[in-house]
Amino acid sequence: MKVAVIGAGGHVGFPFSCVIANAGHTVYGIDVNQNAVDLLNKGIVPYVEEGADDILKENLKTERLLFSTDFDFIKDADVVAIMIGTPVDGEGNARLDDLFNFVDHTLIPRMMKHQLIVLRSTVAPGTTEVLRKHIEKKHGWREGIDYFLVFCPERVVQGKSIIETTKLPQIVGAFNDFSFKAAKDFFKSFITNEIFHLTPREAELGKLMTNMYRYVTFAFANEMWMIGEKHGVNIDKVIDACNYDYPRMDVPHPGPNVGGPCLFKDGKFLLSDIPFGDLINTSFHINEGMPDYLFNRIKDLRPDIETVLILGATFKKDCDDSRNSLSFKMRKVCIKNGADVDMVDPLADRLLPEPKYSHSDYDAVIVMTPHDVFQLMDLTLLKKDCIMADVWKFFDISKNTMKEDFDLAWSVIRLRDRFDISPTNMFGDVIEGYLWELAAELGICQSV
Repeated sequence: MKVAVIGAGGHVGFPFSCVIANAGHTVYGIDVNQNAVDLLNKGIVPYVEEGADDILKENLKTERLLFSTDFDFIKDADVVAIMIGTPVDGEGNARLDDLFNFVDHTLIPRMMKHQLIVLRSTVAPGTTEVLRKHIEKKHGWREGIDYFLVFCPERVVQGKSIIETTKLPQIVGAFNDFSFKAAKDFFKSFITNEIFHLTPREAELGKLMTNMYRYVTFAFANEMWMIGEKHGVNIDKVIDACNYDYPRMDVPHPGPNVGGPCLFKDGKFLLSDIPFGDLINTSFHINEGMPDYLFNRIKDLRPDIETVLILGATFKKDCDDSRNSLSFKMRKVCIKNGADVDMVDPLADRLLPEPKYSHSDYDAVIVMTPHDVFQLMDLTLLKKDCIMADVWKFFDISKNTMKEDFDLAWSVIRLRDRFDISPTNMFGDVIEGYLWELAAELGICQSV
């Protein structure tokens, strides 16, 4: 098959393009970001994605994978997979302008008879149905006859998308058996698990439910951490003991940085036009309130706090994506309370100012993102009265083996910030490649 992937330069579209190309399909990866397209056509992966390097280079070599800004490739495709961002507005309502503009002005003029259109963007329940009616009313295309339209949510974890795409069950939201069969035949060519036939609205809700389940359970874990704090209890030990070999419990460990590009937004999709939503709204308050709660706890211990080091700018461990990371809210909270803040993250996809202070100058260290690289920090260089805010229990201070020669982690952080590496070309820079190789040699992160 020939497959056009719309949004192939993004965190969702790129891994999907790699998977289907690796299955033997010809893939046209289309994106409006010329820089991303240029990097990918050179075999350079623009962010951390396990297993992507070899697959990208191999399929570029065999010409099964081509990246372009030219949407005319849609005319040659048997399948068009749409992965366009669907943000929310300031009031939490879904913004579908980009999606509908793409359909009206880009997709429809290039669509061919009997093409399979796979909508993979996260949308509010009912969106695929609205899209189907819109296409028929405005353009006269009949779904299930002239073309096939399905909603198939991605449910992979960022950074391991290539691995998980082939292994996870696939949900296909189809209006009829004809569209389901077309989608099933496509997905069966590269996945090894079951394929479930739901309606599009069911599939849309299923995607949002998947994300909100994680978000709500994180909120529960964070609230239990606060309760544990009140009682002087290490809640991680309690969670480990209660989860162990107990089939009715799977509580995640608490953490202050529950964010990212999806979880908060997807909850807003669910809350549209319903008279309640207390559970999800309360989860927002808990998770989004962690920066304020943490800083207030620090002030309880040290009212005159002046300098703070925030470890981690990305929204999760060993990831380079800083979108909607609560680390930046944490920084604002610190500044609002009169503290001077340094933030460091050798993996972040945006440049951070070079630290103004040394280890011994910080009144508090806040672990927002527990990257493995931070394990190499020499905690003996911190002030003796420095407060370590570590909800993750990332640093086991009692067992910390201190580095005597020099602080490798800090050196890598400073090395990265010493060079002028813009967010748009950072992974195409020779120096960046050297940095990652150095980090790999030091055993502090995986080479990309």
